[in-house]
Amino acid sequence: MLAFYLLPDDAPRPGPPRLEELPKAGELSAEDFRELQAQRIIEGRLSYEQDFRWSSGVAQMKLQLLLHRHPQLRPDDASTPEQRLFVLLLNASAADSGLLAVAE
Repeated sequence: MLAFYLLPDDAPRPGPPRLEELPKAGELSAEDFRELQAQRIIEGRLSYEQDFRWSSGVAQMKLQLLLHRHPQLRPDDASTPEQRLFVLLLNASAADSGLLAVAE
């Protein structure tokens, strides 16, 4: 799984022991990740096996892109890759936070 944690834009990346203290925004499977890359919602340069970070601005842009392409998305559903990404981006937006993706 690829776990997404809320991390303020100005905060440094925490080491492994402190990672557990961050609020978790959600997670994506390898299949979800590939599907979202195929739709060009997740950048093709990113790897499922490597950690990466999105600023709050990038997370907000992805949320808008997702809503533009899939206006039917709802926060109470997690049945598709788009829905799962939508929920974790909503969590980041609500917290006005960036996201740290960690391969687990």
